[in-house]
Amino acid sequence: MLDGLYRNLQQLMSRSYVRFFAWQKRIRGSVENWQEDRLHNLNRRTLLIITLILVLYSALYIGAFRPPSNFPTEQYVTIEEGDSLATLALSLEEEGIVRSAWWLEMIVRLRGGQRSVKAGDYLFAKPVSTFSIARRITTGVFGLEPISITIPEGSTVADMTVIYAQRLFKFDPERFFANAIDYEGYLYPDTYYFLPNVREDEVIRVMRDNFDRQIAEFRQQIEESPYTLHEILTLASIIEKEAWNDEDRQLISGVLHNRLSRNMLLQVDATFVYTHAKGTYDITIDELTDENNPYNTYVYKGLPPGPIAAVGRSSLYAALNPTPSEYLFYLADRRGTTYYSVTYEEHLAKKRRYVD
Repeated sequence: MLDGLYRNLQQLMSRSYVRFFAWQKRIRGSVENWQEDRLHNLNRRTLLIITLILVLYSALYIGAFRPPSNFPTEQYVTIEEGDSLATLALSLEEEGIVRSAWWLEMIVRLRGGQRSVKAGDYLFAKPVSTFSIARRITTGVFGLEPISITIPEGSTVADMTVIYAQRLFKFDPERFFANAIDYEGYLYPDTYYFLPNVREDEVIRVMRDNFDRQIAEFRQQIEESPYTLHEILTLASIIEKEAWNDEDRQLISGVLHNRLSRNMLLQVDATFVYTHAKGTYDITIDELTDENNPYNTYVYKGLPPGPIAAVGRSSLYAALNPTPSEYLFYLADRRGTTYYSVTYEEHLAKKRRYVD
């Protein structure tokens, strides 16, 4: 009987152990599955976070750091007082200076907002990031440097207008021409250094001041001559356009002085070039006989009404210091060689030989 009880108890304990180990195995499996699921979910969340960070970084880099591929180099931008930040940002985006108006606006707001923007003229010489643009417009780093502009000797006001209009971005050519034309011959040809946003009146003032300085050394000689400053400048401007070198300047000056002293017509082609904007070999007979042109030195004796170009020091010196000679005529061939004559017959012979 006791043996039977013992066997029953042993069988019961065996079944209990089996059930316990089965339950333990199920628990362990559940824990392992839970850990695997948790690790899997954690990896997914980590991957998602990394992806979001990369997306945000790319957006930040493209929008705030990387300049547009079509960035316009040497671009001038004017920010007026009262321009709204939104309007300014959109304008810079449309001009290709920033990739995103939104990014620029956000960065500027972080730097102080609308009140921090400095009005003025800006030069963006090369592609820069939106951060750099924001920094410059909020600190007033305009980037403007003086540029060198050369006005050659012999330039007219019309020539100067074209030269300046090509280099100065706020330059009004019509306004300059209208204000400068009365100073034909009184704007000294030289190399000037102007900020690219300089206005027309300042250009004229600087050139006039330079003229006054350059003419100073000739003042006494002009006062002692039989001609006024205006007449000397007019004569010098003709020499400037007619002569090819310094030797010719003084020889041509001598010819012109000889003709003026004899009350002869000057008969210089340069005055037609000034009024008709055409070359010597393009002048017509009708133009040569046009009495409605006050600069027609084939019709009117004496000097024309005023200078026909800006004169340099050499031509001014030549006008005051002509080379003495008996020459009354001169002509130049197409290569620039000048031939001088005393008589009209000699002049015609040289014309047939060297020009016709």
